[in-house]
Amino acid sequence: MPTPLNISGSRAAAILGLSQYQTPLQVWLQIMGREFCEQNNYEYPVFEGNAATRFGSAFETAIINYTERKFNSPITDREKVFEDDYMTCHIDARMADDILIENKTTYSGSYFSEWGEPGTDRIPQIYQIQVQHNLMLTKFSKCILPVLIFPVRQEEMLKMGIIPEEIDTEKWVEVLAEMGFLKFYEIYPHEELQGLLRQHYADFWNNHVLTGTPPEPKNYEDIKKIVRSPVGTIIATPEIENLISEYKQIGSEISSTGTLAKRRDQLKTQILNFSRTAGFTEDDESRDKWIIRGQDGKKLASYGRTEKGIFIFR
Repeated sequence: MPTPLNISGSRAAAILGLSQYQTPLQVWLQIMGREFCEQNNYEYPVFEGNAATRFGSAFETAIINYTERKFNSPITDREKVFEDDYMTCHIDARMADDILIENKTTYSGSYFSEWGEPGTDRIPQIYQIQVQHNLMLTKFSKCILPVLIFPVRQEEMLKMGIIPEEIDTEKWVEVLAEMGFLKFYEIYPHEELQGLLRQHYADFWNNHVLTGTPPEPKNYEDIKKIVRSPVGTIIATPEIENLISEYKQIGSEISSTGTLAKRRDQLKTQILNFSRTAGFTEDDESRDKWIIRGQDGKKLASYGRTEKGIFIFR
């Protein structure tokens, strides 16, 4: 098996199942690597960036420079990497007295709904976990986290013709700071939380990474990443029959968002995750898909690719 990548601070919240952007399984696929995914017919997740990451990368240096001037303290160790066994962290920078600098960008709507009072440690959960991960590995005394707030979503800024790589980011940071759109937070090491992180990491590493065993799928997208060639006829348990019945009762006409849509995705994930580990027989109808039948042999559902290569459950 190829040597896996390490557990980084940016993956920490996802490994704990607390990220809205990634599931534990998606992080596991990244850690295991492209070669492992190809060998096991898994889909290797590729993230090509978005508007938020573009603006974050473009403004990083300007935010660091402003922070250095504000605190009148030299900032060093830009992009330095720290390692501890299978854990690693990639810090933005370091201030004197072993102070970690981790900068973020967001937009006003997200800031006012997710961030607390400046000067405190009231930051979004995923960032709190990332900071504690990095403080744990660096053993620094605290973290200063500046967050630059854009008035509108980054996607809207792109539509307005504001290209982050082409603007004077230093000037932008100065102006936004004068307008009160640059806030600073202070986070100190939390030993109990760091201990919990180490426990979760050890479980994830020993039971999933070292064994090559995928974590439990959390949603339909997870299923599609690890089930690429469904084959066989599967006999559902009475519980799975009930889940399929509920799934169909909800109906395909509902919107793609909201409580019912989320429940439908949960049902689909549970049904297909059962199918992933259930025994099966192969026949003419199930040579290129899963056929799920009830205890009486009646066809209840199927899962496979369309002619266009799109996975569909019905």
